Amino acid sequence: MINYTNYEVEDFLRDDFFIDWALKNSPEQEVFWQQWLAEHPDRKKVVDRARIIAASIKIEPLQAELTDTEVNAFITHIRQQVSDQSNPKIIRHRYYQSNWFRIAALLLLVVSAGLLFIKNKHQQRTVLKTTAQLKTTAQADPYVHITNHTTESRLVQMSDGSLAVLKPGSGLKYLRAFHDKREVFLDGEAFFEVHKNPKMPFLVHNHDMVIRVLGTSFTVKSLNNTDIKVVVNTGKVLVYNQKAITKADRERYEVTLVPNEQVTYTEKQLRFKKETLRLPLILSKEIALKEFTFDNAPLSYIIERIDKAYGVNIEYDKAKLGAINLTASLSDRPLDEKVKLICKAINVSCQFTDGRIIIDNQNLNITPTN
Repeated sequence: MINYTNYEVEDFLRDDFFIDWALKNSPEQEVFWQQWLAEHPDRKKVVDRARIIAASIKIEPLQAELTDTEVNAFITHIRQQVSDQSNPKIIRHRYYQSNWFRIAALLLLVVSAGLLFIKNKHQQRTVLKTTAQLKTTAQADPYVHITNHTTESRLVQMSDGSLAVLKPGSGLKYLRAFHDKREVFLDGEAFFEVHKNPKMPFLVHNHDMVIRVLGTSFTVKSLNNTDIKVVVNTGKVLVYNQKAITKADRERYEVTLVPNEQVTYTEKQLRFKKETLRLPLILSKEIALKEFTFDNAPLSYIIERIDKAYGVNIEYDKAKLGAINLTASLSDRPLDEKVKLICKAINVSCQFTDGRIIIDNQNLNITPTN
């Protein structure tokens, strides 16, 4: 089943299972979505908005479409009829002239209102038709396209639970729903935390290079249009040139990396430069065990350590929450689980929306201690 946790309105409107529920509401679908909403109460507003939009998209063919020119022509014709009432050759008696003027004026009002109503209905149907066409086009594209135009890193959650921290100016394309393989295409720099699934390899494409993993954390960075650098925090990755065909080529243009190792690929020289880092990375197991094991530590310190390690900015009310002390071990947890465990411990909720991580303390009744 697809992971809907990070879906926004437009994502739900592209999902056939959701659309089917919004329009047909079968008992089986109702059970699933009610249970899902109970487990994700923070997503109810988004789901309700998407469901209202889905239910409102009903396209009916317009029998007669009037152009702006036709509408204006009708109004001009009626106005001309009104102006003719002053011609003595047409209206001989003042009594009939006065009544004809009233009738013509009323007719003008009625016809104008009617034409305006028809025109507005036509515009509404045009908007609905355009919306349906856009929805159909979006459904035809199996990929999600994200570009980080901001000055801060953006969190991306994929359907399998894998995460990417997309750096400013970088772009990412990935399949909405993974099936036999998990593929993403990166332009720029991103940190990946891959959900373990031995039966479904995770592939990151960057120009001609491919990074293949089963479950690990690593950073991929484009140094220019052709060269890249891969740095491994945990697990093991295989980096290779997808143009390599023969066995000799593959042996020459592929390299395996383990934690605290990095490789730089230079296309002009057609070679890999593999190195062992002098200092272990903060997310490597031996360092993470120290960095993310907390004993009665203030929340502000914990958030600061997470922000620094992942290059993100967790949004929260520091004045109200920062002084709350926690004891926790988060070293073996991915980023999203780290945040969720913290929120569960202090009885608040969190949101992963629009690439942001937000801790919501609206229901908190704890007064921080100094």
